[in-house]
Amino acid sequence: MVCRTCSEALKRALPLFAAGCLLAGCKPASAPAQHDTLPAVQVLRVQEDQPEKVLFAGRYTASRIIPLAPTQAGRLRKIAVVSGQSVHQGDALALLEDRVLQEQVAQAEGEADAARADAAQAEATYKRSRGLDTAGGLSAGTVEERGYARRMAQGKARSAQAALMQARIQLAEATLRAPEDGQILSVTGVAGTLVGAGTEVVRMAAGAPEVRLQVPSPSAWRVGDRAEVSLPADPAARPVQAVVQETGAVDGASQMQTLRLRLEQTLAVPLNSLVRVALPAQRAAPVMRVPLTALVETHQTHAQVWALTDGDTPRLVLRHVDIAGLRGADALVEGLKAGERIVTSGEASFQPDQAVQMISQASGR
Repeated sequence: MVCRTCSEALKRALPLFAAGCLLAGCKPASAPAQHDTLPAVQVLRVQEDQPEKVLFAGRYTASRIIPLAPTQAGRLRKIAVVSGQSVHQGDALALLEDRVLQEQVAQAEGEADAARADAAQAEATYKRSRGLDTAGGLSAGTVEERGYARRMAQGKARSAQAALMQARIQLAEATLRAPEDGQILSVTGVAGTLVGAGTEVVRMAAGAPEVRLQVPSPSAWRVGDRAEVSLPADPAARPVQAVVQETGAVDGASQMQTLRLRLEQTLAVPLNSLVRVALPAQRAAPVMRVPLTALVETHQTHAQVWALTDGDTPRLVLRHVDIAGLRGADALVEGLKAGERIVTSGEASFQPDQAVQMISQASGR
């Protein structure tokens, strides 16, 4: 009797207890968040490493190098400039002996005057003869001959005038003049010596200042590459920025290639001065700087790193890289892209496509 009463009381109490639990907010313990179980990794966003500089000797010059030579053979009477001198267009640079040329001009002037006089006389004679053949004063043949003489005299006058112009040109060419504004680079002629036509006497530079240098071939430097130019006598001075504007042909004998650099500002030294040029070291592919701890499965010049995909839940991707060199506690590697995220400390237990949790992220090295 007592047992039956207890059983009935328990049946009535269980629903009340369950209802009380619901009213009190009794719930099953929630499962832990998924990201709490993911491996935690430190992440680095890689940046391209700045290459080291390679030094060369260059020459400070101008965009146009102009060798100047007389157009005719003769004896140098005077050199009117010195190396380093600034000149303007039309300035006399060197003079040849011109006494013979002056005599030739005087003779040509006399011959031209005589020819013009003969032509004027023939013209007047022909004009007087016109119409006399019909009046019976002259025969038609005589008038025709005077017309021929007139045309012949006019031709001789033109020929004499052309000879005079040629003589004056030769006299003018006995003075070597600057074709444009510039600066004298070198003077090879010596006053009093005989020079042949086309023999260089003076060399000048004109145009914008630039630097020329020779580099071993084959080279990977291209138009647009940056460079720095400094003065050997003042290594502490701030270098002048420059850009490669032309890559010349390779010299077959020396296997050297000429580079021309455009300067962003002029140098405080004379043209033809030696300068020091710093070019970035040549690289076949972009090089990234990563910590040595990020490398896994290293084999001499090859290794792997763990990279991360984008998204709220990044996943691991195994990247194969080539080791280009070492720098302190970092490795210089090829095979990554600038801005790509990698794990700074690789773990052998990681698996490709494994989800991870980033606990920190740094940019560059």
